[in-house]
Amino acid sequence: MVIRKKLLIFSETLELYHLLIHHFGAEYEVETYRKNEWDSKKEKLLLTVPNRVTLVIMEIKNCFSESIRIVRQIQLYSFSGYTLFISREEDRTRQIEEKIYAIDSGADEYLAYPQTNEEILASVRALLRRAHWKRVYALRISGKELQINPQTRKVSVDGLEFIFTKTEFAILSYLIFHLNKAVSYKELYEAVWEKEYLHDDMNIMAHIHRIRKKMGDDTKNPLYIQNVYGTGYMIEGE
Repeated sequence: MVIRKKLLIFSETLELYHLLIHHFGAEYEVETYRKNEWDSKKEKLLLTVPNRVTLVIMEIKNCFSESIRIVRQIQLYSFSGYTLFISREEDRTRQIEEKIYAIDSGADEYLAYPQTNEEILASVRALLRRAHWKRVYALRISGKELQINPQTRKVSVDGLEFIFTKTEFAILSYLIFHLNKAVSYKELYEAVWEKEYLHDDMNIMAHIHRIRKKMGDDTKNPLYIQNVYGTGYMIEGE
C-alpha cells in the first residue's frame, strides 16, 4: 500500500480545499481544518507531520497570531516541509507587518490579498517542487547506481562524483524528475532556460553532449541519457 504525502490546510472556508483537491488530489492527500480545531486534534495531526506532511497552508483571516502559533508548534515536531501563508488582510500596512512576521516565524512564502487561484496554484506547485528535491535521490540506470543531491548539485555514479554547470545540472535533474518519460526539446528548453522555446535544439544538444562526456558515456551508444528521435531525450531507470 502506497502512503501518500499530505497537504494540510487551515482555513475557515472550503474554497481552498476544493481548489487543491481538484489540482493535486490525485497525488496528495488533502486535509483541511478550521483553526479552532487545532487544539482538540493537535496530537493526532502531529503524528503525521514528520513523515507525511509536505506542505502546510495557512489561510489567514482575523487570526494571524493563531496561525503563527500553529505553525510554530508544527515546526517543533521535526517538520521538514514547507509553509505557505495566504492572507485575507486588505490593509496594505497590515499586509507588510504580517509578511515580515510570517517570514521571520519560518514561513516559506506569503501571498498578500488579493490573490487569484492561478497565483495560489503556482505558489503551491513551486513549493512542492522544492520539497520533491529536498533530499538525495538514488536510482539505477543501466545497472549502475546514480545519486543526485539537488541541494549541493552533486551527482555520482557508482560512487564516482561528477561536477556540472548550473545549466547541465538543471537538464539532468529535469530528465531524472521525469524518469522513463520522453521529454521534448520544447519542454526541456522552457523548463531549464525559463523562456519561450526558440527552436534552439543545437544549444540543448551541445549541453547533452557535455553531460555525456563528463560522465564518460559513449555519445553514439549512451547508457544514461537516451535519444528519443524526433522528440528529445529520456532517462530510463528505476
